[in-house]
Amino acid sequence: MARVTAGWALVGKRPGSSDDYGVLNFSREPYDRASYGKILHRYALGTPPAHTAGEGALPWVAVSWVGEQPDRYLGISVETWSEHRDGAGRQVAFTKYVCVPYRQVQAEPVSYTALFREVQRLDLPMDGGPTGGVELVLPQYDPVAPARDIERFGTERVMRAAAMLLDGNVDVVQAGDATLWDRLAFLDAVAALLPYGYRAGFTGATWATGPAPNIRLLFTRRARGGNRELSWHGPDEPVRLSPTATDYLRHLHKLLNHRFPDLAGLVSYLASDGTPCEFSDPGHALRSLADVEWPSEVAAAVRAGRANLHDVRRLVRGQRIHELHPADRPRVFDHLVRAADPDDLELIERRWDDLAPPGGPGDPLAALVEAAAVLLWREQPDGRISRYLEVARRRRFAGEFLAELVRWGADPDLQGPEYRAARTMVADLIRDAVDPFRPEEIFSPLVVNVVEDRGVAAALLIGETAGERRVAAWVAWLENVRGDLMDPFRTVLDGRQVTVETIGGMAQTERTMVAALVWVAARLERLRCVLPALVDWLGRHGEPSRAACEFAAATLNRAEPPDPWAQGASDAVLLMLGSSARFLADTVGHADFRGYEDGFLEAWRHRPTPGMEQQLVVGLAHALRMRPWAGAGTAGADNVLNLARHLVGSVDRDWDPLATVLATEPPDELLAYRPAYRPLRALLVPDEAAHPAAQGGAPSAFGGAEHAAPRGHGAVQFTPPPSAGDPMAEHGPAPGPAIAPLYGQGNGTAPPSTEGAFGRIRADSGMDDVAAAYLASVLVGGSAPDALRHLADLGRPLTTREILELARRVEYEVGGRYDAAQAASRVEQLVRAVLDGAPGPAAAAEFRDALADALSAQISRRALLLETAALGDEAWQPPEPVRVRLDEAKDRIDHVAKRGRGKRLPGLGRGKRRSGDG
Repeated sequence: MARVTAGWALVGKRPGSSDDYGVLNFSREPYDRASYGKILHRYALGTPPAHTAGEGALPWVAVSWVGEQPDRYLGISVETWSEHRDGAGRQVAFTKYVCVPYRQVQAEPVSYTALFREVQRLDLPMDGGPTGGVELVLPQYDPVAPARDIERFGTERVMRAAAMLLDGNVDVVQAGDATLWDRLAFLDAVAALLPYGYRAGFTGATWATGPAPNIRLLFTRRARGGNRELSWHGPDEPVRLSPTATDYLRHLHKLLNHRFPDLAGLVSYLASDGTPCEFSDPGHALRSLADVEWPSEVAAAVRAGRANLHDVRRLVRGQRIHELHPADRPRVFDHLVRAADPDDLELIERRWDDLAPPGGPGDPLAALVEAAAVLLWREQPDGRISRYLEVARRRRFAGEFLAELVRWGADPDLQGPEYRAARTMVADLIRDAVDPFRPEEIFSPLVVNVVEDRGVAAALLIGETAGERRVAAWVAWLENVRGDLMDPFRTVLDGRQVTVETIGGMAQTERTMVAALVWVAARLERLRCVLPALVDWLGRHGEPSRAACEFAAATLNRAEPPDPWAQGASDAVLLMLGSSARFLADTVGHADFRGYEDGFLEAWRHRPTPGMEQQLVVGLAHALRMRPWAGAGTAGADNVLNLARHLVGSVDRDWDPLATVLATEPPDELLAYRPAYRPLRALLVPDEAAHPAAQGGAPSAFGGAEHAAPRGHGAVQFTPPPSAGDPMAEHGPAPGPAIAPLYGQGNGTAPPSTEGAFGRIRADSGMDDVAAAYLASVLVGGSAPDALRHLADLGRPLTTREILELARRVEYEVGGRYDAAQAASRVEQLVRAVLDGAPGPAAAAEFRDALADALSAQISRRALLLETAALGDEAWQPPEPVRVRLDEAKDRIDHVAKRGRGKRLPGLGRGKRRSGDG
């Protein structure tokens, strides 16, 4: 049986109406109302007689076609009298029309009689609007039935009618006494003696009263003008056939006499050629008959290993395969299966019982496995192998199919990492087909083969995402064969620590399972049960080998831990191995970053070798150079600083890589104001406070840095006054009165903005009140000379060290609030005020020397960096703007360096170098 979906239309008049005949209702597909009307008009048979019995009485049946290839449809209409009458009292005839896609009946031929029976049973709705198509259940084409009718109507007459159709229209006359069923059977008989593909262009009718020019074979009372005539009774009038029709008739006789023992064989042969064709190509019929030995030729080609797959497919699809010897049929079928084209599976499954019966020759299971294996075991496996498993399921041998599919992978040539995707795919198939909670006996060969292929076993466990309970079920399933292999997984499931000895033992022969253990532990949020042992194994015998590092890094890079602790620990180990941090950038701004930090630091505490320790520092510096905190706001900045501070404070070592990222000059604007910045900077640059030019301020053109707590390396916290007491108690009044004159406030109070700046600077910098007051004044627009002179008048002149500190803070604070140009202007104002004697004549000379020392040290460091950058590429040349700036700087430096050497030097202006400068 074949089920096909057909379009339909119902033509007639509504009861009691005076309308003309038309389409009353129809299906939405494949045509609309107007198109259905045109189709039925094209194949109109004329006006039926009023009588309900005798010659020409209804029902009339017409078979037809519509549409162009590949969207060709076979149509059938049935016109009958209804019980309704129109407005004039005349009886109304209804016509039911159905059209079937030819492609649905090409592989499974259908007779016109079978189509008529299906249409007869349909009760098409007159009302209700367009609906969906109708489903027809069509019996399998049986060549015996039309062969029997050919003999009943006269073999010679039917053969001649088929040959005549190759030349044009044929009218059957003198058949008024023939029943509807006889006429319909005759249409089937004549069509059966033509290749089946001609039905894509065949038209016929059981009766017509009109000209019906588009009907090729019909029954009528009188022959239409110019048509060939065929008598239902008595001898036929001699009709001259074309050479093609003559040759076709001769070939039919020859085949029936010498090739086929009976008509059923000939009909079956013709039915196998479903290639759609038109009657405008009569030569196709001759070619089809000449192709009678084709099945044997295909079978011979299969035996010789040179068969054309198109021919094999066509032979399996049709009925001609039964012309082969019984031993050749399964061989041809086996060839189609092993061709490994998933699009053939529908055909394969449909012909399975017919061509590969149980106990018959051949092994269809082996062929199906081989086809699936061809698609699976390659670098880029074809996901359509799941369709092969579905066939195996329906045939009830899914377990054997999967077991053999896994066994294919045992080939030594298929053990490389490039086949990892194939093992993952077959593991996915196993998870879909096997219930680990109820491992039945049918799957016992499968579990053995899975355990033997560690890659499949690992992928089976890794890919399970349904939770711990199902992972435990798979572990139990695999324990049936290798309990020792599953012991570490059982340890993780129990929440216990895996030992370094276990990891070491597995790593010698079962590295795939080590990776699976890490991945499973990560997914179940139990990475802490495995990671310490993995790290200890890496450093057990000194610095780990490159292969061990690459394996561990690849393992952790594929693991997907959901918990922050495991993500932090994974990142730390990856950095130790010279890989990149995976989760830092995504978690740095999260509220649960503390868990990430805990995992990171715990893994750091397990660092096994100095080399891995150094790798982590360098790798972390590289990760931070991408500024992962930039998009995470203050929370991200705090998290990065705290992580680095806890890391640096845990051991005394060289942290220069981190210092180049987190202790830059000038500092990162998002980090510099965070509470943890100064303590971290003190840890990263411990000797910075030992130099007067590098005290306390944020990194600047003066080479300084933020204050930091001492770390035991000689760093001192800057305390401006020379005595240990309160500077204001010894040198001047309390902070309040001292601040007000700096701003010219007569009421003794500073503006709110000044108070805010003073309070923040005093709290952050460690300056005394007077120095903080000066800095607050210049930030809000106060005059540098006035402020310095007023401090001197109060008996509190600033020392050289304090002035350098102020210069550094002014540059940092103003640059952060406004821009670099404003900062430079403010610093220049301060320097000029000092050199002009604002804090006192003695201070100017000392300050000039200290300033020159600080700036020359900074210039030297920057020049060294510039030289390092230039050495990176011998072909590199400075761009023109860079070269101009370097020339300007060189001139100024030369100008300063030559002072006091007996040469008279002209002054240097700003901007580009002028002729005569330097």
